[in-house]
Amino acid sequence: MNEKQMINCPVCGMKFIPRTFYPEESIFSTHDGKKLSGFNGYISSRTVKPPEVILSTWITYCPSCNYILNFVKEIVRKEKIISKNKESKEVREKYNSYYFGFPYGDYSQHLKEITGKVKSKIETELKNLNFEVWEDLYAIDDSFKFLVRFFANLENYFSQSGMGNDKNMSNKIKRLKLPKDIEISLIQLNNIKDGIVKGDYELSGDDEENIDNILVDFVLFLIKKHIKPLISKKQLEEGYKFIKFEDFEFQIKNYLGNYLYSNFNNDPSSNKQIRLFINNLFKEIKV
Repeated sequence: MNEKQMINCPVCGMKFIPRTFYPEESIFSTHDGKKLSGFNGYISSRTVKPPEVILSTWITYCPSCNYILNFVKEIVRKEKIISKNKESKEVREKYNSYYFGFPYGDYSQHLKEITGKVKSKIETELKNLNFEVWEDLYAIDDSFKFLVRFFANLENYFSQSGMGNDKNMSNKIKRLKLPKDIEISLIQLNNIKDGIVKGDYELSGDDEENIDNILVDFVLFLIKKHIKPLISKKQLEEGYKFIKFEDFEFQIKNYLGNYLYSNFNNDPSSNKQIRLFINNLFKEIKV
């Protein structure tokens, strides 16, 4: 198979990547008017048989002029077999079939190839992000313990991002350039955590609600920040310009959706957030 090589239509001259290939068997006519196909049809026919016959082909269509192009899929050959017996050099004939795969890479194969490369980059990025330490926070029921672990994880992230020297948590949160609502929530929750440590603060119902929402909100922000450059239209510019971005988007959306739903499955309320997150992510990419 010729990777990323375009077919040159012999009729209109258009060069194109085939959408797909369809198998088609050859039809043989017998002396009595019957129609036979495939290998059995070939060897059963009483008509004169040439030593080599194409039994089936791969067909595709030119998207410009609809010309049908045929490529070999299966060939049957009549071949001689000479006995290795020294006393007898018997020569027999045998029919052998030879099969051929797609002569060119088709659209779906190239789409799978580029999405596979991007998925691999995303997985590496999420692994470097240490996604598991955020997911583990779901196991913590106590709100105060949750806040302590959450902000410990956040401190580690700041250190990995080169902000470890700044001791002011509020300053570091602002440097992340978060959406304003998440930034305000983080600063408030950090102050609440410090107040509980000092013993002069008790959690309110609103505080509990903020704690319930902050993990998904912040982790989705991190994912967006780190993977947005990996799923832009630039990914198709090097050798994949013939791939429609909508097809690429559909594949990556499904992948991200499955990944996020499986990792946030402890929080049923996160489903809507994830769905909106993915849709908004690709809207921003298209702008």
